[in-house]
Order: sequence, then C-alpha cells, then structure tokens
Amino acid sequence: MRSNTKTDDEPEEKVNDEVKEVGEEYKEKYFRALADYQNLEKQTQSWKEEFVQYANLGLVEKLLEVLDDLEKAQEHIKDEGLQLVINKLKNTLRDESVGEVELEGKEYDPKEAEAVSTEAGEEDNIVTRVLQKGYSMKDKIIRPGKVIVSIKS
Repeated sequence: MRSNTKTDDEPEEKVNDEVKEVGEEYKEKYFRALADYQNLEKQTQSWKEEFVQYANLGLVEKLLEVLDDLEKAQEHIKDEGLQLVINKLKNTLRDESVGEVELEGKEYDPKEAEAVSTEAGEEDNIVTRVLQKGYSMKDKIIRPGKVIVSIKS
C-alpha cells in the first residue's frame, strides 16, 4: 500500500509545482504591470508640471514685445513714470521666472541668440552688440536674442 500512496502523491506534487509556477508567473506579471503603472503616473505628473510651468508662455511672449516697445520709447523719452512701468513689467516677468539672457561680450551660442550680422573684432565669435534681448523662462530659452557677432580681423 505504501508504494501506491507514493505514486498517488507524485501527480499531486506535480500539480502543486505547476500551480506554484503559474502563481509565480502571475505574481511577476503583476509586479511588472504595477511598475509600468507607477512609471506612467510619474511621467503624467511630469507632463502636468511642465504644462503648468509653460501654460502662460504665449502671454509672456506678447508681454516681451510690449517690454521691447517700452524700452525703445524710454531711449527717446526720459520719463520717470515710463521707467516705473518698465520696472513693474520686468518684476512681473521675473515673478514668472522670466529673465533676460546675458549675451553681450560672451561667446556666441546659437541656442541663446540669432546672429543677424557680423563685424570685425579682436576676437572671433564674440557677441559685440545686442539688437534684441533674449529671454529665458526657468531653464528654457523662450526668445533668442538678435545679435551681431565679431569676426577676428
């Protein structure tokens, strides 16, 4: 009888092993799916944050045009009231993490500025004049400056 019991247990053990194996496969698939879901959640959150961060970009670009016009007017009309408006607009833009990109005297970088002309200079590839200021928002260039770049003569 003992030998019969052993043979009867063998198929049962085989079934148990198969069930454990299938269970492990499902467990592994579950954890993989869970990790994929968590990664998707993180990516979606990152997209939301970026969207919120740059949601006002269109308005900011329009305000930069207004700022350009006010600064051009300030060159011809020395008025304290106009300067106060310019400063207020600059502070508002700064509150939105918008800042001017320093270009003059630095090496020309096509990621920060557009070279519209060249002129003779002591060094090669240096921004000699800024025709239109460049601006960044957070760490992203939102408007490249328009500059004149030196060519070593």
